[in-house]
Amino acid sequence: MTPFSILLVEDDEIDAMNLLRAIRKSQVEIGEVKICKYAEDALLTLDSWVPGCVFLDYQLPKTSGLELLKKIKERAPQLPVIVLTSQGDERIAVEMMKAGATDYYPKSEITAEKLTKAFHTLGQMLEVEKDREDARHELAEKEEFINKIALLSPNIIYVIDIEKWTNIFHNKQIWKILGYSEDDIATDSKNGLKQIINNQDQLTFRRHYHYMRHYVKDEDVIEKEFRLKHKDGSEVWIITREVPFKRNEAGTVQEVLGTAIDITSRKQAEQELIQAKRDAEEATRIKSDFLSTMSHEIRTPMNGIIGFTDILLNSDFQGQDKEYLKMIKSSADNLLVILNDILDFSKIEAGKFGLESFQFDLKEKLDVLIRTFDVRAREKSIDLLFECADDVPQILMGDAYRLNQILNNLVGNAIKFTENGFVKIAVQLEKDHGRNVDLRIDVSDSGIGISEDKLNDIFESFSQAHHNNATRYFGGTGLGLSITRKITELMNGTISAKSKLGEGATFSVVLNFGKGGLSLEEEKASAPENLSLKGFRILAADDVPANQMLLKHLLKRWEAEFTICGNGREVLTSLNGNDGYDLILMDIQMPVMDGITAMKTIRSQYPKYTHVPVIAFTADTFAENAPELESCHFNDFVTKPFKADELIRVIARHLASSNAARPVPVS
Repeated sequence: MTPFSILLVEDDEIDAMNLLRAIRKSQVEIGEVKICKYAEDALLTLDSWVPGCVFLDYQLPKTSGLELLKKIKERAPQLPVIVLTSQGDERIAVEMMKAGATDYYPKSEITAEKLTKAFHTLGQMLEVEKDREDARHELAEKEEFINKIALLSPNIIYVIDIEKWTNIFHNKQIWKILGYSEDDIATDSKNGLKQIINNQDQLTFRRHYHYMRHYVKDEDVIEKEFRLKHKDGSEVWIITREVPFKRNEAGTVQEVLGTAIDITSRKQAEQELIQAKRDAEEATRIKSDFLSTMSHEIRTPMNGIIGFTDILLNSDFQGQDKEYLKMIKSSADNLLVILNDILDFSKIEAGKFGLESFQFDLKEKLDVLIRTFDVRAREKSIDLLFECADDVPQILMGDAYRLNQILNNLVGNAIKFTENGFVKIAVQLEKDHGRNVDLRIDVSDSGIGISEDKLNDIFESFSQAHHNNATRYFGGTGLGLSITRKITELMNGTISAKSKLGEGATFSVVLNFGKGGLSLEEEKASAPENLSLKGFRILAADDVPANQMLLKHLLKRWEAEFTICGNGREVLTSLNGNDGYDLILMDIQMPVMDGITAMKTIRSQYPKYTHVPVIAFTADTFAENAPELESCHFNDFVTKPFKADELIRVIARHLASSNAARPVPVS
């Protein structure tokens, strides 16, 4: 134990000597001992020196020991003070103990043994006090450390009482985030939480802490997003991470420790992304509506131009007049190709580009392709070459229309960019998988070629591989190869190109087709030229006079009985006044009553026509996938401008599958 230093306040020298003698005889190591006769001297001594304990005579000159005790306790509250009196007066003892005395001894009872016990007790008290002081100091340091961390942290740190709805602790970051200064901060801890929570989130706030109180385990970390009110009235979003901090006697959570961060910028970014998505969807819708309208407005007159040009070309025109008709037909076909490119591109972008699967004769399709482009090749004095390996199956299953579209783009480009030499189409079996095959089709030419640095760009939308005036000189939209690649990918195929500037180019397509096989009789029976609609009654609706004339001509050629209407109301009138029709061709966009309204009326009010096929007859290439049309349950769609053989194939297929008798071949 550390040696005891002692301050003795005693005015009687004999009493002082007796006490010192007893102190020295005690079995305790004594350090420095100072003696003061007067209270003033004792207080001056304590100003510069703190002893281990003070022995204080109750009766002192000029003042009482009680008054001095009070002054000592004011200066050093923890300093042990033992009061000495000449006689044992319990009243004095009680009074001194109340004032803070550690013990009380009559002078006549002081012995070395009693002081030894007193010093041991004081030593233990001092050790405990020292430990307590060390603990207080350590706690103060930790609190200072925690406060510094809390102060420096960019996050909000807080403890709240969710039973009394009071704020116990926070690190002031919340006020900075909410735009408040030190002077603005409200001292009302009970209402402070209500003031800063956004009104729209008050219920969410209450529900969240009800859940925290009753259902959360001590090890659970709960995250939640809230809106707070900024000083300027704006919203501030925070995300909190909270754990139970203290429970009440009932075991429910009373206090919650949490951290929070400001996520306002993230929320704003999310809102901007959502708005951008909405804007993009709206732009897509507007574009789709525009393309749909453009499709209808352009394709409707194109239907008449192409249809009647075909009719005139099959009439008795000769010489220059027939050449003029061919030029009209060629120009119309070119315009249709450009229009189809734009619409196909938009359909692919919108995810509305469908594929079909049916049986077709590959060599027949390729033969038609060669004959179609042979005229253009001869006009440019180019050799159009064709080669098909013997092991390539003739009858295949797949989308022949899209195959034809791919080859039309590739062969058309090859002829366009070749001024002399050749264009060659080569078909070979890449791989036989048993029930299906991979076909490789190479389209090569001796044309102007493509520089190697442009090969990666040629399949991009609106891209031309050649110089800036390529579009002006050669024509085209710059969409052909982009659409070709997209169609190829939709068919799970691949397309690649090899070329050098000035040395021609080779485009290679690999596509997978199923194996098929129609008999010659079936093929002949399904040919458009062998189909007749004799004996069938057709109701057709179209508001454009040119289209009405074209339909009349075709239906007469196919020997059908027919009625032509100009709008949906006329269709309903015809249905009321006729014994029945075997098939209805319904234009979508018509005045007075459109085709959709007429179709819904037929399906709901004309049970007699429940099983009669109705074919949507429209110039809108996007109509087939429109939700409004899907609800009408059209049996099929024919897009204008149409080819005569395509129209009769669709009509014949639905007449064959309906309750009507099957069309019979022309004898």
